[in-house]
This record gives sequence, structure tokens and C-alpha cells, in this order.
Amino acid sequence: MFFKRKPKISEQTIKEIVQKLETTYTDKNIERMTEMFHPNHRDISFLNHFSLSMNFQIYNITSEVLNLEILDMSEEGATFTYTRKHMYTCVNEEDDNGTNPNNISSYYVELKVEGKTIWMMRYARYSELFLDTEGRILPDEKAVVPSGAKYFENMKRFIDVIQLEHFKPATYLTYSDSEFIGYYLETERYQYRTTEKLTFDYFEEMAAESIAEHTKDFIEGNPLEYSEILAQEKYYSIIEIKMQDHTGLKHELILSIDASDGFFMIRYLKSCNASIEEKLRQRLIEQMKIAATKIDVSV
Repeated sequence: MFFKRKPKISEQTIKEIVQKLETTYTDKNIERMTEMFHPNHRDISFLNHFSLSMNFQIYNITSEVLNLEILDMSEEGATFTYTRKHMYTCVNEEDDNGTNPNNISSYYVELKVEGKTIWMMRYARYSELFLDTEGRILPDEKAVVPSGAKYFENMKRFIDVIQLEHFKPATYLTYSDSEFIGYYLETERYQYRTTEKLTFDYFEEMAAESIAEHTKDFIEGNPLEYSEILAQEKYYSIIEIKMQDHTGLKHELILSIDASDGFFMIRYLKSCNASIEEKLRQRLIEQMKIAATKIDVSV
């Protein structure tokens, strides 16, 4: 990644950097991978030498880049996303137990020109889909729910009620006291910026003392152009909000639930300067009201 004069970033340059990173990964060259990242940004989990060494000892890996989208590009740097498919085969055939970590992952990447080098400054995975040994995406939530998930079953009773046609699970995030699953249009499953999404957030506890207080704090704590409380009971509320950002209008329906097994926020967001269609809006509100009947408030 060294040039005689200041390098120029272009779509072709970005493609070459992505291909170099993927080739270096499948070649199992940890040091060469590390050298692609800025010296101040080599502490990311992707570059964990122990994990990489263990992985490379066990598996041979093939890579296929499925999608690349440039979000911003200038002479000084660029941000983009790309999606790659990795297939793993055991170096020793006798170690193969049919559970290889085949996956499709999407990454948000930042590049910066500094001196005569283009450095990778950020490399963050924002979605991962699990595959079977033939490379097919696993069915339903098996495609995203990791083995370490603790709270998916808490969310499942609401997921079973709120269903949208053509939406597929695309991402699952885990934290120490919360978990998140996101459903996107199947055609937007790899995208960083989506036109709409349905998400389920689980938290061990609600920060506010009551649903009424939570709802009030949420509305007053965000720069909203419009808000309305569509339903509010002791253990749940449904609100509708609209807000503007650099991409235009965002229109959202939010169900908040305070149950005995945790606090839940179920959200449908229409973005990219578009409102929720009225027929869909009414259907979601009804589904949210039905989901609210699944609350367990027993102590």
C-alpha cells in the first residue's frame, strides 16, 4: 500500500484494497493484513492474532465479494461498505464435524490518505448471516442468532406476532444486558442504509420508573417534528414519530413494553424521505396491540 506520490482514491482503488484484504486473509498472512491498517487502529477485534492463528490452523478459507457500495469519497478518504462470503474447510478432513463457520458478513470501512499511504482506519462488521456446509443461508432466525445469545426466546413471542412480508432477519447484536435483532427487506439484507426496517430490542431493565415516564422522556429527548401517543397502558405504549436528518424524513412506529422478564422496544422505521403507507401503518398498529397482550407481568 505504498506509493511514490500521494495516492488517489477511486472506485477502482477501493475495489483493489478490498480484494487485497480478502486475498491476504485467505492466504493466512496476519502481518500483511495488519500493515494495511493505520498504526493507531490495529487494536480492532478483526486483527486479534490469537483468534486468527487458531482459525488459520484449523481451516482453509475461500472468499467471494458479493456487494460493494461507496458511501462517501474524496481526495482525503472514503467510507464504503462491502459484503463477502467465506467458506471454511478443515485442513485435516478428520476434524470436519459439519459445523464449519461459513458466513456472509458485511462491513463498514473507512479509508484515509496520510502521506503516501492509504490506510484503513475503521473496519466494523454490521451484519452476519450464518450458512450451512453448502453455502446456503440458514432458515429464519437461525441465519443470525449466535450461539451466545441469551435473550432471543424473550423476544420470540413478539416476533411471532409482528411479521412483515419480504422481511428477513439480517443482523443480531449482543451486549452485556441487552440484545437486538433486525429484520430488513430481503433485497436490502446486505445494505448499511436501508429504506425500512423492523427491529426488536431487549433490555434487562427499563431506565424509567414507568412506561408513562419512559414515553415522555423519549418524546422530549429527541428532536422530533411530530409525535403522537397512539396507545398507553400501565405496561406498554405505542407512539408514532417523524423526524428529519440529512437523508430526509424518517417515520417510525414504536411499541415499548415493560414486562417481568425485561424491557422491550419494537420499532418499525421507514426512512429515505418516505412516510409509512397508511395500510401498512394500520396493520402494524394492530399487530403491536396484539403483541402487547403477550406481556407477562407476573413477579
